[in-house]
Amino acid sequence: MAPRNMQGVMNHAPTGDYFMSREIKKAVVLGSGVMGSGIAAHLAGAGIPVMLLDIVPKDLKPGESRNKLAEAGIEHVLKSKPSLIFSKRDAKLIKAGNFDDDFDKIKDCDWVIEVVVERLDIKKQVFERVDKVMKPGTIISSNTSGLKLQDMSEGRSAEFKKNFVITHFFNPVRYMKLVELVTCAETDPEVACFISGFLDKKLGKGVVYAKDTPNFVANRIGVFGWFAAMQEVLKGDYKVEEVDKILGSATARPKSAMFRTTDLVGLDTLVHVARNTFETCPNDEKKDVFKIPEIIQKMIDQKLLGDKTGAGFFKKTKNAEGKKEILVLDLKTGEYRAQEKIKYDSLGAAKGIEDSGERLKFMVNQKDRAGELAWRATRDVLIYAVNRIPEITDDIVNLDNAMKWGFNWDLGPFETWDALGVKETADRMKAEGLTVPAFVEKVLTKGSGTFYKNEGGKHSYFDFKTESYQPIPTRPGVVLLKDIKERSKVIKKNDGASLWDAGDGVAVLEFHTKMNSIDADIGQMMNDAVDEVEKNFEGLLVFNEAQNFSVGANIMLVFLEAQQQNWKGLEDMVRGFQAACMRLKYSKKPVVAAPHQMALGGGCEVSLGADAIHAHAELYMGLVEVGVGLIPAGGGCKEMLVRWQDRMAEKFAKIPASNRWAARIDGGPFPKTQQAFEAIAFAKVSMSAKEAIENGHLRKTDRISLSRDHHLTEAKQTVLELAKTYQQPKAREDIWVAGRGGYFALKSAVDGFILQKKISEHDGAIAMKLANIITGGNIANVGYANEQRILDLECEAFLELCGMQKTQERIQYMLMNNKPLRN
Repeated sequence: MAPRNMQGVMNHAPTGDYFMSREIKKAVVLGSGVMGSGIAAHLAGAGIPVMLLDIVPKDLKPGESRNKLAEAGIEHVLKSKPSLIFSKRDAKLIKAGNFDDDFDKIKDCDWVIEVVVERLDIKKQVFERVDKVMKPGTIISSNTSGLKLQDMSEGRSAEFKKNFVITHFFNPVRYMKLVELVTCAETDPEVACFISGFLDKKLGKGVVYAKDTPNFVANRIGVFGWFAAMQEVLKGDYKVEEVDKILGSATARPKSAMFRTTDLVGLDTLVHVARNTFETCPNDEKKDVFKIPEIIQKMIDQKLLGDKTGAGFFKKTKNAEGKKEILVLDLKTGEYRAQEKIKYDSLGAAKGIEDSGERLKFMVNQKDRAGELAWRATRDVLIYAVNRIPEITDDIVNLDNAMKWGFNWDLGPFETWDALGVKETADRMKAEGLTVPAFVEKVLTKGSGTFYKNEGGKHSYFDFKTESYQPIPTRPGVVLLKDIKERSKVIKKNDGASLWDAGDGVAVLEFHTKMNSIDADIGQMMNDAVDEVEKNFEGLLVFNEAQNFSVGANIMLVFLEAQQQNWKGLEDMVRGFQAACMRLKYSKKPVVAAPHQMALGGGCEVSLGADAIHAHAELYMGLVEVGVGLIPAGGGCKEMLVRWQDRMAEKFAKIPASNRWAARIDGGPFPKTQQAFEAIAFAKVSMSAKEAIENGHLRKTDRISLSRDHHLTEAKQTVLELAKTYQQPKAREDIWVAGRGGYFALKSAVDGFILQKKISEHDGAIAMKLANIITGGNIANVGYANEQRILDLECEAFLELCGMQKTQERIQYMLMNNKPLRN
């Protein structure tokens, strides 16, 4: 247990204003490997200047940089796919250096993050040097995945020890939410509180408070679960591809499932954690589970570690015809073979169950091989997790969060107990002759039969120490829409969307169709929301907490209308969506869109219609309609023209407006047209919110939150700031278009692509419909167009494309295969 003075930290959240007493203006990362460079990239993405230091290579050749290793780390970040950095421009904040020449510069840093090789002796040597040069109050943290805090700080000064913590980031740093925070009796509570809040709000991480035990929380539970499942796999003679079908999304785990995830992470990483647990946890009742099976040791010996070595449980190769093929490892022979098709009725039925808890409950109760493995793999983790409290963390909330944030499970172990039914699950375990942990019995006898309770929007958990339900503490600045919905009555709703009162005069428009695809119900609620806000609120926030903000229009509806040649219905659909987006844009009160993850097609257009965007950093935004043979018709073409016009107007503000587009300095009348055309014709999708700014989907004045948990609060603040001085905008009559000259310039480029067979004839037809819109339609020369003219051109082109057979084939193919057809 943590010392008494640390209990406030070891619960769930910092209290009060944790940024009052400290500030991190500059950081240094010691070690430029995969983790070190990833942490440096994330700090740079948050706007924090960072030094990345590593040793000077002993085999340095004449003329080579002494910063060779750190520079290689930065280069790795810039070349990584998916990208480890929000924008390549952020890399300018990372300065490469080395331990010999630059170590003294640590005295200028507020946070030192150690990420050197996982050896206690080397880490202690590094910390000895840090101790000598650090300034008072500098926070020092180690990214160790399993070494003890007290062992690493042995022999260090009191100043060092009170500022020393473990911050265990998970890889890849940008994408994994979890950071495990470990403190000890000598850690200053203020330091722990500050770094927890900083990780949470500034870096967007989910902090789990772990004990100073081997492998902390997530790896201790997750790696046990892997090896326990492996025992069942080998015992039941399951195939690799069979296991990944079962222990993936069907059982509320990531789609990459068990073995594909291992190939991504690296088998050696898994084995390292297992061996560390086996060697350093002698009292673990399941210690023998961490023994390495023969087939796994064989893979380690043969360097079959996964993607990093080119082969693991899966291996990419080419068949006799030269086509790409993914082979799978035979767990009996250790040889690679072709994959078999796996089909169970239970897995097919599970796909139709949307709720992950219900889906898991269904699977573990099936009597086929899939159900049997699902149950056994789940059962073993549930028992093990209960027995690890309070050994590795104080409560079930931290443990559940660790598995959701670090291993991407849909449900933590204790949430899984509740989803399956605590009593039913315990009874089934007993019937199989297993020992049910005593804490489970206490939940049944002293609690309400569940690990979690929700009463009137107040969430609590069963605390093992007090044997009673305790409130789940909230973090400063965190307000979740789901909590607002539990405590409040909806203002207005239909099947597609709802309007909620978020307090302080801000209303929230939430989409809730499947994948938040745009349909007539959402369009109607967009109009209704503006009506309500203009009367009774200060502003409107378009926000939701679904997996994706919106994947775009409901193309099934579009396809059915096109098949039936209901052109009037299609036109009404397009005009209605255009009007809804324009209603957002010209509301009498400010409208802010807060997109996250996918904001594609119509979802992007909704955002473009707002006065401002406050995006989450992980934003995949773009106008992708060409993928199904269409063009944006909800104002997307218009808004890309307007955005690029405004951006270039800022760039060339000193040029008289009458001469701006003809000025030699910006290349004449074409740059804006070209930028808008390329963004749509090439279906450019940002890989982050910062990239969305570079692509023109976001303005430079739009804001970005790194934390999903703080996103609502921060976006709401943007609404209120706009409301202070808001004036209803006037309709744009000044959209400068390139006319027929611009159209034929684009046609020349498109014809060239067709001749070079870079695009198909139908791609060309779509591109020229787009070119007609972007250049203003039948306008002879460069001139002005108003918004309605561009909207009319969008609608006309959309309807014409819907009537083309090849577009209908593209839509149908996307609906059936979830990938585009290039016909």
